[in-house]
Amino acid sequence: MDSIHIKQPKKPLALVVDDDNASRITMGAALRKAGFEIEQAASGENGIALFDAKKPDLICLDVMMPQMDGFATCREIRKRPGGEYVQILMVTGLEDNESIEEAFRAGGNDFVSKPINWTMFSHRAHYMLRAGEALKDLYLSRSFLAKTQEIAKIGNWQVDLQNNLCTISPEALHILGLSGGPREEITVKELLDTLIGTEQPDIYATVEEAIRERKTFTVNFQKTLIDSSIRYIYMYGEVLRTESGAPEFLLGVVHDSTQMKQAEEEIRYLAFYDSLTGLANRTLFLNRLNSVLEHSKRKKQSFALLFMDIDQFKQINDTMGHHAGDILLKNTADMIKQSIRRVDTVAITSTEEPHTLVARHGGDEFVLILSDIASPESAAIAARRLIAAIPQKQVIDGQEISVSASIGISVFPEDGQEANALLKHADIAMYHAKKNGGNNYQFFKKSLNRAVLSRFTLEQDMKSAIANKEFSLHFQPQLQFLNRGIMGAEALIRWNHPKKGFMPPDKFIPIAEESGLILDINKWVIEEACRQNRIWKDKGLHPVRIALNLSGYKLAEQNIVQLLEQNLKKHSLPGDAIEVEVTENVLMRDTEAIVETLLGIKNLGIKVAIDDFGTGYSSLSYLTSFHVDVIKIDRSFVMHCSDKEKNRVIIKAIIAMGHSLGMKIVAEGIETEEQFRLLKEYGCDEYQGYYFSPPIPAIKFEKLI
Repeated sequence: MDSIHIKQPKKPLALVVDDDNASRITMGAALRKAGFEIEQAASGENGIALFDAKKPDLICLDVMMPQMDGFATCREIRKRPGGEYVQILMVTGLEDNESIEEAFRAGGNDFVSKPINWTMFSHRAHYMLRAGEALKDLYLSRSFLAKTQEIAKIGNWQVDLQNNLCTISPEALHILGLSGGPREEITVKELLDTLIGTEQPDIYATVEEAIRERKTFTVNFQKTLIDSSIRYIYMYGEVLRTESGAPEFLLGVVHDSTQMKQAEEEIRYLAFYDSLTGLANRTLFLNRLNSVLEHSKRKKQSFALLFMDIDQFKQINDTMGHHAGDILLKNTADMIKQSIRRVDTVAITSTEEPHTLVARHGGDEFVLILSDIASPESAAIAARRLIAAIPQKQVIDGQEISVSASIGISVFPEDGQEANALLKHADIAMYHAKKNGGNNYQFFKKSLNRAVLSRFTLEQDMKSAIANKEFSLHFQPQLQFLNRGIMGAEALIRWNHPKKGFMPPDKFIPIAEESGLILDINKWVIEEACRQNRIWKDKGLHPVRIALNLSGYKLAEQNIVQLLEQNLKKHSLPGDAIEVEVTENVLMRDTEAIVETLLGIKNLGIKVAIDDFGTGYSSLSYLTSFHVDVIKIDRSFVMHCSDKEKNRVIIKAIIAMGHSLGMKIVAEGIETEEQFRLLKEYGCDEYQGYYFSPPIPAIKFEKLI
């Protein structure tokens, strides 16, 4: 029968360092009897050499030795590799407290005084051996944990819930871009200021509440480091309880999840964006289209879908190669992004609300969602902008090519209630645009094409009208109630279209505002009114003020103050020769900017009137905020004042309020003797209307004066 060899456990090694031979022999014998292997050294220098060579588990070190004493030897051993956790028993014949304290300062784990009780000595040696093994395991465990946390970019922190004192590990500080060793026995506020900072109050409050309420939590947040770089931080805290269930500690971790976040973004980009153009891909587009559909159905709003295709792209691709085709696609994508109005969103990063989206649908096809449009004409404006943004001539790889695009437009809900129907109809409209020669856009419904064409034609005609002086001003007299003397006139724009004849302002002013042409029209109105007033003054006519009913479209951005000042100086007119009328709705759009504009107007000596008072917001606060001089009672109240008691009550209230604020009251739209008599009786200051005169050309107004 074969014998079984059982491997005997390795005996622990003890190193005895003592310059006295008898002491070494006696101590060695006691340690052998206790189960140790023995190495001996007669000096501190030899002891250090044997430690380096043998790496003992226990060192019995005599304090009193020549040349290098036990204290110096102990300190040196602690500096050596492995010396940080070996057990060192200092052997001394001195019993004074100073020697004992020096032994511990040098790095000793324990001490024993001569003469030695050898029975107790062997027990102490085994105890120290176990302590050394535990210390070594703890050291290695801590080192392993620290390295693991460093690799995983995880730091830890804790809150002692008994005294609310906190600790932060070095790795946690490193993750947060801070330096230094652990921060211990700091307050909860110092902990939160370090981990989170005050720039994220919501996260700060969440963690603060969790600590206060002794509850587990999880948060994710961004943190800007000292070097201005941004890290994504995951933080978790869990409550540890005693056996009785009382909360004792809140232990937590902070994890640098920046790489994970970046990886998620890259994966998301690959999943939802076109790698060639950087636009949204078909997947994201269809997702967003369905979201916009649901949003528009719920809010009962319209939106448009534009389907764009590069004309003759296949021919360019086949002739010049795919590389040239890719360059053309990227150029087109860039042009689309630049031409879409600022409020449109090219790349969607949030799913909370539907937004406008531009996407590459495939090949040379691009699709655009224009959400919440006011009218189909808004989609036409965007389509024209896109077509105009693509240069007719482009140079690719040194070769000049001709480029154009065709766009089809479908509108929700008229052209479809579902995504597939809207896409199909926009595609069909794009096909018709190509059949019409390309480089144009078409709506799915022919009636919309006709309406948009008419609107576009009118817009072009207005541009010509400004250049060709087709606009003119008519003047409606404004008279005093007391003596029916003419005090001024409201200037009203008229357009004598070369083909369509006279066109009322309500037919072209809204289009002028949408297209931005209103800026040029307002400028012309100011110039013409000042020029005409100068002519009347030069003829020696009675001085009159001209009230300018300027469009409120982006009033604060039109340089109105500068235009008024320039024209008053140019025609040598005082400020009271002009009055500026604005509506209540204009005052509500951008209070701060409007206040500044109106203040600039008043500084020129020009009075400010509120037109159509009572039909807008009718907030009394702006009467003082905007320093208004004149209130014009809207014609809708005047028209029925003789037969509607409510109208008369409103008129009386407006007049009383205006007069109490030191304002002049003008009634608009007086057409009958009864209306004239009532308004005069109520104390109104001035009036205008067909009762005296409709708006008339300048030459006729001269005769009235």
